[in-house]
Formats: sequence, structure tokens, C-alpha cells
Amino acid sequence: MSRKLKLALIGLGRRGRGGHLPVYPKLKDVFEFVAVCDKDEEVLREVAADYGVNAYTSVRDLVAREELDIVDVVVPGDAHHPICCYLAENGIHFIVETPVSVTRPMTDLMVEAAKRNNVKLEVAENYHRVPMARFQFEVIDSGVIGEVGRIYRIFYEGGYHGMSMLRLLAGSPPKSILGITHVTGVVPIIDRMKRHHSQENCTTSFLEFENGAAATMIYSNVIHARSLGRKNAGISQIDGTRGAIVGNTVYFTDPADYQSGAIANAYEPRISTIDVEGREVLQRISLELPDREIAWENPYAHLGVGENNGRGVDMADQLMSIARAVLDDIEPTYGAQEARLDQEMSLAASESALMNKQPLAFPLRSPSEAEQRILTKFKETYGYDYTETEPLLDVFYPRR
Repeated sequence: MSRKLKLALIGLGRRGRGGHLPVYPKLKDVFEFVAVCDKDEEVLREVAADYGVNAYTSVRDLVAREELDIVDVVVPGDAHHPICCYLAENGIHFIVETPVSVTRPMTDLMVEAAKRNNVKLEVAENYHRVPMARFQFEVIDSGVIGEVGRIYRIFYEGGYHGMSMLRLLAGSPPKSILGITHVTGVVPIIDRMKRHHSQENCTTSFLEFENGAAATMIYSNVIHARSLGRKNAGISQIDGTRGAIVGNTVYFTDPADYQSGAIANAYEPRISTIDVEGREVLQRISLELPDREIAWENPYAHLGVGENNGRGVDMADQLMSIARAVLDDIEPTYGAQEARLDQEMSLAASESALMNKQPLAFPLRSPSEAEQRILTKFKETYGYDYTETEPLLDVFYPRR
């Protein structure tokens, strides 16, 4: 890197963790962490003191008083587009938490503001960046299991996270979707991310992709919260023309056995670690097959990123994506258009359910009925239309 990038954080999120906050010190040769901004003054002071940075309760004050290259935006989804549009208008690059925004019209405001001001926009989608997912992409790319035909993600991540994984594993844009929702009551709960729930909204999605692959996903808000015993177990299976990946296990059939039972042999990935300043850090995930080795290497192991079987690798990868985009004037590795498509897929599942379980083709009409309901509720909740980004900058957005 030719110079350090001045970085600020907006939003401390649940328990003051602030998204990528734990990884900042390990990327100190790339970023100079200078400021944090949040409405919660008590937590704000604690974090600012811990990291030795300036503290602000106003985004306007942060932008006016600091010379910033990049801002890490970790606020509720409703607040993404007014804050990010403001940053873009002030020439500040940003990485924003997921989803990129809650509707496509809101996302388009952000994309247009970034383009108009020559600002880089990255989205912190992390599921495809975690080490085991990266390794599985290597396995699929190698052709070991053949062409992907079906994907099952049951009781794992859902919404935009799940859609992103399904699309990337299929290796193709979506063609159509069928969504079914089922709503049941639950006792009033507050989850680990301080969100309130009194009902469970369960969605089953069936997707077809342009290349002929298909996927099934089941997900609910309570599963996502890991509350009331949900998500204790799940099904993750990728079926290919020559084999499968079930959980983390790769199943490969010797071609000599195709006509005599086609029984597959199970191969378990091997985890290799190194010691970095007394900490065990993930270095490599590999798979030994009879005719080859497939491996994924942790590019951040030498920095001490990847403890506990890879924790933090996804966050480092996101931050390095926006850093390289800014310094080398290239596009981020995920970016707004990919994020917009994943959110469109998530919205399409809701739209299909609203339309009496009618399969829908992509792209969706805009705004969809599901989006229109969100936009109407947004105005009722905050008192402004979503397009009024200037006054929306001063609104308080509670975590829901």
C-alpha cells in the first residue's frame, strides 16, 4: 500500500462491536483509525477511549472535522442510504453493512451518488468470504463434483446472505423464484442483536438459475436470531453431476465405480494453522484426493487474522477490498450491483408469497409490492419520503 487510509466508523452495532472494529488493529499498515460516531454516548466514549480516536454523535460533525478516506457504516439498514449518500456527496468512500439497503430504489440512490462523485462503494457481505466457503468454491471450481445441479441451505443463513451464497454456489444469475411464507406467534423476545420479535416469519424459497441449477432455502427471523432453540442444526448440501459437498465433507466417486453402485468416498478437509504471537491462526484448508490436492490459503494469516478456525478473515477481506478499490482505482470485489441483486432475490421471495405463491421471473418490476410496502412504512415511521435524504440524516434509527 502506498499510503495509509484514514478510516472512521459510523455505528457501533450490537454490544459496541462496530462491525469490523476487532480487525482494525491488525490492518494498521493499511488504515489509520481516526474517529467513531454513534448516538449511544456511553458506549461511544468507551470505544473511543479504547482505540484512542475522536468521538462524534453527529455524522455532519464527523465529516466536517475529520479528513477521511473511507467510512465503515454499521447502522440499521433503514439508515444506510441517507448516510451513504451524504458521504458520497462529500467525496468519502465507504463500506456499508448488509443489506446494501432495504429496497432497490434506496440502493439506487446510493449507487447514483457514488457514481456522481467518483466514490467507491463496497458492501460487507461476509458469508461467501469465510474460509470454508472460499474453500468450497475452490472445490467446485476444480470440477471434482462436476456441474452444480442443486443446492440445499436449510436452517442456515437466509435473506440476502443466503441468496448471495446460493447465487455464487450456482455460479449463475437467478432466472426465477417461488416463495412461500408461514407466520406463527412466539413469546415476545429480544435477541442477541437487540431486535424484538413476537412472531416468526418463515420463508421457503425455490430458485432456478440461468445455467439450469436450482436451490432450496428455508429461513426465518428467529432462525437468524438463533433464539428459542432454532439453528441448532442445519442442512447444507451441494449436489453436482459427479459428487457432492455435504456440510464440509466432499464426496467423490471413482469413475471406475460409476456402473457398479456409484458409491462415493468421503473426504474431510484438513485444517492447518500457524502460530502468530502466541495465537493459533488458520493458514490453510486442503483436501487430499487420489489424483490431486485442492487448497485455499489464508492471505491474512501472517497478520494474525484467522483465529478460531478463521474468525476475522471475512472482515479483513472486506476492508482490503475497499482499500484496494480506493488506492488502485478499481472496482470492489463484491460491490453495489452484486449486493443489489442479492437483495432483489430476497425481496422476490417475499413478492412471490404476496402474489399467492406465483413464481416470478427476474428482474422484478420496480418497485415491487413488497418494496412499496417497505417504502410506505418507512415514511410512516420516520416522517419523510425515502428520497428526502438530507433531513433523514438527522433521524434516529433504532435497531429492530
